[in-house]
Amino acid sequence: MSGLLLSSALTSADDGEGFQAWVAALRQEALALQIAPQAVDITLSQVSYLPKVIELDRKQPEFVTSFSAYVNRRINQRVVNKGKQMLQDYQGVLYVVEELYQVPKEVLVAFWGLETNFGGYMGDIPLASALATLSYEGRRAEFFKRELLNLMRVVEREQRYDSPVTGSWAGATGHMQFMPSTLLKYGVDADADGKIDIWGSYPDIFSSAANYLSQAGWQAGQPISQQVALPPGFDYSLAQLQLNKPVREWVKLGVVGVPESAISLPQAAIILPQGFDGPAYMVFPNFDVVMQWNRSVNYALSVSLLSQQLKQEIYTLAMPPEPPALSYQQMWALQEALNARGFDSGTPDGFPGGKTQAAIRRYQSTQKLPQDGYPGMAIFNRLTAEPVFNETVSP
Repeated sequence: MSGLLLSSALTSADDGEGFQAWVAALRQEALALQIAPQAVDITLSQVSYLPKVIELDRKQPEFVTSFSAYVNRRINQRVVNKGKQMLQDYQGVLYVVEELYQVPKEVLVAFWGLETNFGGYMGDIPLASALATLSYEGRRAEFFKRELLNLMRVVEREQRYDSPVTGSWAGATGHMQFMPSTLLKYGVDADADGKIDIWGSYPDIFSSAANYLSQAGWQAGQPISQQVALPPGFDYSLAQLQLNKPVREWVKLGVVGVPESAISLPQAAIILPQGFDGPAYMVFPNFDVVMQWNRSVNYALSVSLLSQQLKQEIYTLAMPPEPPALSYQQMWALQEALNARGFDSGTPDGFPGGKTQAAIRRYQSTQKLPQDGYPGMAIFNRLTAEPVFNETVSP
């Protein structure tokens, strides 16, 4: 089935008796797990199937927006000015949180700005309905069902019986957009009022975010990323997130622009979010920490870029132009084309993961092209225009 047909089939999933029967079965499962009946009832009492959630799931901007467009929509002079104002307004609590968790206040405010426009919009979708829809739809059913059960545990623990929890279509809530499991595991009652309030208590909001990053492995005093320049003749096949080298080795290869404080770090990778003819970034272990928050390179680089701008007196960010990213359907077709030519990209899913990028690199190698693994329009046009021959291609 093609990506377009699959998407249509999924968005037309049964939202009638089948969905209600699924909800009834989940209620029994939750009770069997000894979640408080009141929490189960308040969570599921008005749950409904939301087709729009499935549509949004297929259009996640982190994965179907080009890097430059993604950054330009989220970081500009206005956003940076507001972020600096937030640093000033909440300097007391941010100072305490930074001292306790060793996560820079600019990084916390960057997350805050990217997630909810500094609390300006935290989402108004009933979280139970969003999670139930994503659970029932099936693409990541078990994950979202666990989150729905965890939402019931949040309601139980925080005694949130007065109003339903709201948030994003993807099931996140609060100023920092925590999933229910994240709130349960990393939430902090920093103001010691007996509850973890990531919707209204700024000590709880910032402490919970910093605790998450700290527990995920944040390394104090180290950068997230740094834009660098690559030398002529650089082997672009080395530029991939999974390929780490000591920073000194990258410098020996001719990489320029590495901050002095990072020279001795034992590992870093080079990534090319716009392909070989776009900007290059060296990313450090803290980049991997940010990726645990959101598995998107575009998002993680945006956190880094925004935090850097918040530290500077003058706004300096300028993104080079980039062609539009492939759509979900085009990415699916690209994966099918790679597979048809013997370059295994895995089962097509419409998302440009590591296996797809590796398949593109193998194809580029056979065509004497720069091996950047970038799933852009040029490689899409080339692959979909070529005839398919029955031949085996070695990995």
